[in-house]
Parts: sequence; structure tokens; C-alpha cells
Amino acid sequence: MATKSFTTDLRFSRKSTTGLIKALNSSNRTVKRSAPVKSKEIKDHDSIRMMFSKG
Repeated sequence: MATKSFTTDLRFSRKSTTGLIKALNSSNRTVKRSAPVKSKEIKDHDSIRMMFSKG
């Protein structure tokens, strides 16, 4: 029973295969990226400890 999840066969229907081919062939899809976040370098040991402390 433990190996049952590793031996699962994938089954595709004609409709799902057509949808997969359309998704792979479409070149007009853009990748959604997150906006850049302003950051600064912290070198102070006390500030780093404060960020990771539980208090």
C-alpha cells in the first residue's frame, strides 16, 4: 500500500491534452513578477539579533 502513490498512472483525455498543447504553444502569456522592494544592508550585530529574537 505504501508504494501505491508512486505507481499512479496519469491518464489524459482528448480535451485535457488539447488544453495542455494550447497552453504550451501560447506565447502571449506574461509572467507575473513581484514589485522590487527597497532594502538596505544591516551590518549591526544587535539589529540582527533583534530581528531573530522571540521578543
